[in-house]
Amino acid sequence: MASVSGVTSSNSSSIYGNRNVLSGLATGMDTESMIENAVSGYNLKISSFQQKQTKLTWQQEAIREISSPMIKFAQKYTSYNSSTNLLSPSYFNKSVITSANGANASKVSASGKTSSDVQILGVKQLATKSTYSASAADLFSNLGITGKDGIATIIGSDLDLSQQMDLSKVSGTLTLSYGGTRSIDLSFNDLETYSSADAFVNAINTKLATTTVTDSKGESVSALTMVMASLGDDGKVSFVDNQSAGNTVTVTGATGKLKETLNIDPSKKESFLTIPSEDGNLIDLVDKSGSKGKYLSGKTISMSVDGKTKTITLPTYNPSDLDLTTATTEEKEQLTDAFVTGLQSAVKDAFGANMKVELNGDALQFTGQKGSTITISATSDVGKSLGLSGSFTSSYLDTGKTLGSLLELNSATDTDPETLGGIEGTVLRSDPSKITKKSNGTYVDADGNKTDENGYRLGSDGEQLYGYELEISGKKLTFTRDSSLDAVFSAINSESMGLSASFSKTTNQFQLSSRETGAASQIVINDIISEGENKGKLNLAALLFGAVNDSDGEIAAGIQKAPEDAYKEGKDAVFSMEVNGVDMGTITRSDNTFSVDGLSVTLKGTFGYSGDTVDSTTEAVTFTSVSDADTLVDTITGMVDELNEILKSVRDAHATLPNYKSDKSRYEPLTDDDKSGMTDSAIEKYEEKAKQGILFGDSDLTSLYSKLLSAISPSGAAGSALSAMGISTTYSDGVTTLQVDEDALRDALASNPDGVRDAFTSTTGNGGLMVNVSKVLSDYASTTGATKGILVQKAGSAYSPLSLLSNNIQDQIDEYDEQITKWQDKLSDQVDYYTRMFTRLEQLTSSMNSQSSMITSMLGG
Repeated sequence: MASVSGVTSSNSSSIYGNRNVLSGLATGMDTESMIENAVSGYNLKISSFQQKQTKLTWQQEAIREISSPMIKFAQKYTSYNSSTNLLSPSYFNKSVITSANGANASKVSASGKTSSDVQILGVKQLATKSTYSASAADLFSNLGITGKDGIATIIGSDLDLSQQMDLSKVSGTLTLSYGGTRSIDLSFNDLETYSSADAFVNAINTKLATTTVTDSKGESVSALTMVMASLGDDGKVSFVDNQSAGNTVTVTGATGKLKETLNIDPSKKESFLTIPSEDGNLIDLVDKSGSKGKYLSGKTISMSVDGKTKTITLPTYNPSDLDLTTATTEEKEQLTDAFVTGLQSAVKDAFGANMKVELNGDALQFTGQKGSTITISATSDVGKSLGLSGSFTSSYLDTGKTLGSLLELNSATDTDPETLGGIEGTVLRSDPSKITKKSNGTYVDADGNKTDENGYRLGSDGEQLYGYELEISGKKLTFTRDSSLDAVFSAINSESMGLSASFSKTTNQFQLSSRETGAASQIVINDIISEGENKGKLNLAALLFGAVNDSDGEIAAGIQKAPEDAYKEGKDAVFSMEVNGVDMGTITRSDNTFSVDGLSVTLKGTFGYSGDTVDSTTEAVTFTSVSDADTLVDTITGMVDELNEILKSVRDAHATLPNYKSDKSRYEPLTDDDKSGMTDSAIEKYEEKAKQGILFGDSDLTSLYSKLLSAISPSGAAGSALSAMGISTTYSDGVTTLQVDEDALRDALASNPDGVRDAFTSTTGNGGLMVNVSKVLSDYASTTGATKGILVQKAGSAYSPLSLLSNNIQDQIDEYDEQITKWQDKLSDQVDYYTRMFTRLEQLTSSMNSQSSMITSMLGG
């Protein structure tokens, strides 16, 4: 019996849902049973639809179980992407072992098969790629990159440790708590100096403005929207709720000189800081007695040599505290020498004697072994104070850097565009019609690039972005100041450029090479763009790599010309060949691998030439081919086994009779009422019987089986050819299948490999075995193209995901869904109707009973 929801159930109360029903208390009638009987016809209708729907689902699953092996078979044995494609003649040709013969056999190899007599008489030169190598130390010497010839070297700028250096008395960290729920951390470094208390407070607010916190809505906002610092006349720095929301702001943490100078006690959780006074004036927040050496003393750097990382503590400068203002030049030099010696000692202890630190003139120099790599990491201030480039310095070019940091960058002004390395940038703008505004108020184009509302591209700094053209061998790419050198390499490596680009940290060299060999594959980097809207502008490629094969020979200012020995032009292969006794003379090819009448020949070395002619005494290289019988036999027998399984499954599906009960009725899908009294194992056994013969007599499967039989048993010469090589049909248990005589197949492969190939792949006459099988499989199980295979259209397939949602059987299942919903609604309406009627009857009867009792009581009865 169906409930209102349409799910059959033996529980009679389920048809009422949440309805309030008076169950015959006054009338004495079994109203539940009466309503159930009244709507039983609706339940039977719904159950009938559900059974039909279940049977369709079974049929759908059964057809997919047949089509899936067919699809896999086609992918494995008839797809051009497969390594076992028996439909392709080239597979049979490749399954041939070809060996080179003669004294120079090691200089030539071959694959495939040919009926021609091919001989290689000599090889004068091999085809090569164009290659260009350039030293980053030469191209980017302005960045302090000096590692060259494989020797790891870092040289900084001039180092004057005695130089007076203003240091902050309030360096360290400050932690604020907002409302007791949000923590805000602010950092102040040693070289951030403040000339007054006002400047210090302004710096606090500036740091608050650039620090993000999460607000009550979960959005990231500037900390300054919550907290603001202000300075009182008494030197008190107060922190207030900038939202006027009544939240308290307290100091909960402090470190470094900041804590010491301002006497901060975080445990007090005060809402202010106090700048101390001396003689009625606020103290100076800058220490002017220091030197660069004093600042560096005790600081640490992280140094890596060949991947091994150690922390190096810088030695103490001027340990005797010599007055630098009166010290002589010689004394200052002695102090610097002592500092460098101490640093050398620390580095030696960490990495051994092969790692050296010394002065090169007035600059600090780190030198490692040949083939090593060195990196130094420190805070930006420490790095710059040592004369290094900042927080990270390496013996090799850091390809993660942006072009804006590698080349001289001049920002745009109101009148002039941005320039990069002297190149005038071109404004970048995306299609304004495809600009999207994000929830955070920013804009992006169709490719996800950041833009303004008008489509103008913006950089990582939020400013207008300009493009710079890179041209190599006439092919162009565009980059920006935000593009990293790694991104440049990646783009050059794209297929469209026809080049490979790489960088070696060990040698500190770039290398460009053509993807293809041959004289036509040359690398050309002109100093200026050769054509297009940027014609005449400096070429970004020439700035990065130098000018190579420049067409006019004149190099623009700011561009380095590639050394002559840095470029090696690509060359064609030059060889001599004889085919069927005909001397082909000297031949050139752009590649070392080429085809001769079906034979693929690869040149591997030179031999036989004396000057420009072949030495007549040189023994030619000849070729011998035999079929790789093991590979072919394994593939063919595997194919036959899988095809036989398909034949059996198709035949069983359409020829197996359904099960019948003792009363001659069919096993129909169980309803929920039927299942309620059965165990899981009993349900499983029943459904196994019900599913038997679910596709009996299916016309599509009957037709499929018939066409497969025709495909595997062709008449005429095609059938005779298969039989001659040991492939024939056999009949057993009502199924026709293929069988293979491996000995006969091996004999055929040895004596007539071309005949075996044609028996599978021929497209003439009755066609080859795989051609015929492939056509049938495509007709019934194709998952590509506008028109899918018959079985895929009928039941869908996981190999064609969209077909799972739209197929013939699914359409019928969906129609039954609509019918079930329709009849469930009718059932619900009828239950509502009868419930109202019987409820009203109960109420009337109860009222009459009450009146009758009252009258009887009044009459004294």
